[in-house]
Amino acid sequence: MADLNRRGFLASLREVFSSRSDGDLFFLGIQAVINVYGEAELRRDIHRILAEAPETERPLEKSVYYKRIAAVLREHVPSIEYGYWDYLTDADEAAGEFDDWLREINATSATVEEELGEEIDEGFRLSAEKDYVVVTLLFLLEHGREHETLARMLDTIPEERQFTPWAFARLVDALNYIDFERAQADATFIHPGSDEDGFSWTDMRAPGWEYLRPVIGTVD
Repeated sequence: MADLNRRGFLASLREVFSSRSDGDLFFLGIQAVINVYGEAELRRDIHRILAEAPETERPLEKSVYYKRIAAVLREHVPSIEYGYWDYLTDADEAAGEFDDWLREINATSATVEEELGEEIDEGFRLSAEKDYVVVTLLFLLEHGREHETLARMLDTIPEERQFTPWAFARLVDALNYIDFERAQADATFIHPGSDEDGFSWTDMRAPGWEYLRPVIGTVD
């Protein structure tokens, strides 16, 4: 397990690589941009959970860790304003997609300097506002009966509801069905890296964030 804190951009990267087998793998990636409405509590809750992530690769401890993250995110699903997620069942594409997300997140995060003061450095931040926090979860998992419930929850999200609060609530709930005995890799990011800092609507319009989709609708 490795930690990554690039100049304060990422609070924590929890990435686990067991030896990647040639087995049947699938990928799940979730990114949620949550409006914190000027409150620092959510940022601090997520940062605290990341700081308390297990230092071992024991499946039970990892399961508890992600259940804690899911519980915090579930409470704030109505405040998710933008997001993106992907679910790939092709084993040939899954590992590459996992690596692509890691690479893209690192590249994007390196354009946003942690900014705690009132003034900004325009080379890194376009605004000193702290409206949002971005949470990203990545998983490379093995197909099999252990993940049948998880797959069913993902397969039954209709295309027209993919970017709604209802879909993100379903995605967060699906985290509780991950069997970490059958997980090849996982990673967690929070952006920015300081529990005192945030992310602005203007920053979201900077290069590298174009893929984000508005999350519109209701949780029901």
